[in-house]
Amino acid sequence: MVRVAALVFLVACGSSGKAEEAPPRPKQPPPVVTPPVGPVVKAAGFDRACTAATDCVVVKPAGCDPCACATEAIASKAMAQFDEAVGKLACEPPDLSVRCAPCQLYAAGCVDQGCVATPRF
Repeated sequence: MVRVAALVFLVACGSSGKAEEAPPRPKQPPPVVTPPVGPVVKAAGFDRACTAATDCVVVKPAGCDPCACATEAIASKAMAQFDEAVGKLACEPPDLSVRCAPCQLYAAGCVDQGCVATPRF
């Protein structure tokens, strides 16, 4: 009698007695990649020589883009020259209504006597 009641209950509820699968998760949209805003100072034109990771710093390659992220490495001894080059850029005032996506953090390292930037997780 109890089995019949349980079977009637399962049929009435529309359950097959099997575990239900979770609905699929919605896919995340791909990140929006936009070209740099205004003139750019690239790290490639600066000294990258190093003997240890402490000889390197991570810099933002786009001097005028308020949403640019620090993703390139140069030698710390070249930082003053890099800052001077960025200071000479003719940048438009930033649009303060733009909301920037969070940046991936990078760490400076020294590989084969050259500064490199690697993502930190």
